[in-house]
Amino acid sequence: MDFKFSEEQQMLHDTIYKFTKKEWEPRTIEIDESNRFPMWLWDKLREMGWCGLMVPVEYGGAGLGLMEACIAFEAATHAGGDTGSTLGWATHCSIGTLPIVLCGSEEQKKKYLPKLASGEWISCFALTEPNVGSDAAGVECTAVQEGDYYILNGSKTFITNARIANIGLVMASTDKSKGAAGLTVFIVDMDSPGVTVGEPFDKIGNRGSEQSEVHFDNVKVPVENRILGEGDGFKKVGVQNLEYERTALTAIWTGVLGYNIELSVNYARQRQQFGHPIAQYGQIREKIAQMQLDYDIAKLLMYKSAWLKDNGIPGAMESTEYKVFIGQANMRSAAEAIQIFGGYGLLKEFKIERSLRDAKLAQIGAGTEQVLLEVIARMITGIRSLTM
Repeated sequence: MDFKFSEEQQMLHDTIYKFTKKEWEPRTIEIDESNRFPMWLWDKLREMGWCGLMVPVEYGGAGLGLMEACIAFEAATHAGGDTGSTLGWATHCSIGTLPIVLCGSEEQKKKYLPKLASGEWISCFALTEPNVGSDAAGVECTAVQEGDYYILNGSKTFITNARIANIGLVMASTDKSKGAAGLTVFIVDMDSPGVTVGEPFDKIGNRGSEQSEVHFDNVKVPVENRILGEGDGFKKVGVQNLEYERTALTAIWTGVLGYNIELSVNYARQRQQFGHPIAQYGQIREKIAQMQLDYDIAKLLMYKSAWLKDNGIPGAMESTEYKVFIGQANMRSAAEAIQIFGGYGLLKEFKIERSLRDAKLAQIGAGTEQVLLEVIARMITGIRSLTM
């Protein structure tokens, strides 16, 4: 593995970093308070050609790999872009589009990818349900074929981009007796009769992304909108999509680690106590050093996980380890950064308090920390837990 960025990768990183510093970071408090995804940002991303990062060139995308997508998302949050709106962007680019790139028919690719790559359309991926979280195989949403259509019924929740999405990739059961082997993924027009999207949840953090409930009431989905065959949704689409999710979206929180260091170092150099900058005191220096250690480890895990995927090498263990580590590291980093700021760390204008509110999602989304630790243990031992 070569750790040196190519000229193109460095240019991508620097362009996104500079854009974020100039236009995105100054508006993050406004974004956070709005509890909405900023459409002005989407227009900028469209303008710069960043809505189809991993879509092949022949379908209008940038034709980049997972490594470049991770570099892009990490650069944005390292420069101070809020995790919420970065999450909305990254969801579209990864789990909202990649199932069509990786598993879609040629007709599906030609129909959907150009509009997704250009940003004309926004996508979402709908798996989680009110009664189904980490146990994805327990999906209750159903799709029953009637002639040339499937009739879709059920509810999804915590769906990122649902309110602003034009299409949704929906996981539904076509044969409940088969459990996970009966799950199928469909491309659903979010304007279809019978689709109802709730208002975004009022969350503690990541408020620049929108997560909503989605209800499907006898929604007609054309048979040609099924991705692969019946029963291929979990093993062939879902598992692969989760690996991409646990790498691409986790890159967002990797950048946050770098941003926390930047804010903390600048503050520690300026803040005077007992006649000296607090950056001279051992307790503060230890915190900053630990934050840097976490950031560097996170980047190594990110590079390895993305490199394995781009080179067609199995990386389920690595992407899962990366996801678990990032959740823990972000909670540590946010708490230490606020401690460095003291009372000022609790004020919105200093921007560091948001990192703690945003960090918790990294321990929950795309598989809770507890479930993922069990997954890692199972891969190591080859034995299932007594409790799972």
